[in-house]
Amino acid sequence: MMDCALFDIDGVLVDIRRSYNEAIKKTVEFVLEQKAGRKYSGLVTDQLILRFRQGGGFNNDTDTSYAIALAAMANPQKTPAMRKFLFKVAENADDTGIVAVEKFLSEYGIEKHRQDLVYPAPVKDSYIGRVFDELFYGPELFKKQNGLEPKYCKVKRPFIANDRIAVKKETMKRLHDRFSGNLAIVSGRSRLAAEYSLAPVMKYFNLPACVFLEDEAREHAKPNPYAIKKAMQVMGAKSAVYAGDSAEDMMMARRAQKEGGFDIAFVGVYGLSPQPAKTLRQFREQGADAVTKSVNSLPLLLNKV
Repeated sequence: MMDCALFDIDGVLVDIRRSYNEAIKKTVEFVLEQKAGRKYSGLVTDQLILRFRQGGGFNNDTDTSYAIALAAMANPQKTPAMRKFLFKVAENADDTGIVAVEKFLSEYGIEKHRQDLVYPAPVKDSYIGRVFDELFYGPELFKKQNGLEPKYCKVKRPFIANDRIAVKKETMKRLHDRFSGNLAIVSGRSRLAAEYSLAPVMKYFNLPACVFLEDEAREHAKPNPYAIKKAMQVMGAKSAVYAGDSAEDMMMARRAQKEGGFDIAFVGVYGLSPQPAKTLRQFREQGADAVTKSVNSLPLLLNKV
């Protein structure tokens, strides 16, 4: 009997394969053409993005865009060789994220490229951060989120418009009733992006308990357990079920359990992964408490406990 239920958004409540993933691909293509003078159409694949995420330090998709762009600028090659090199970079990444990537690339002389990309830094100051947000949010939402006008990419259709809600209203209602309203979001997104894509079901969440890490200080990013601890403290909860789709989510849950003394059951959701079978296998190998193809199976899964 858990006190509350916590949810990641991307890959759990929302299918992001045509939104965030595509934004990463187009950001890298744009940056490499503008800053390196090279066209790399189709360089970044869903499998490469997943490999970075599996390292545990790439919940932030701008971080992923930066890591890939930096590696490509540091060691330019033709597309097949470049993609092979990028997988090598991803395989050497860990839960320290871009710190591990910069360390791996240090022998390639990356300082100039770091200065070109200006990252990490606030969106108003960061070249690659601003490109990513302009592509993902589009002019109207970009201005609303950052208080700025687009500078580099004035897109007609933002990538966030490609989000597809995956959770059913019926699922949310059943969970809302089961947990007496103690449902919260713990996500790397901004609140604005969450409300845009989850509008039909936002009413089911305890909004004061929701944590949107894009709006928080960078040091709180996953897998830091800050977000889970904050959400549970707001709800006065000692135990939780947390549905996530990534290594970062599972690490965060385990750290929150250890540091906060909470009882947290982690449920790995794998159906919206670019490689579902591989993600399922990873969750099982890493000791997830349960796995499910879809978050819509969560009520039934809980009934079996």
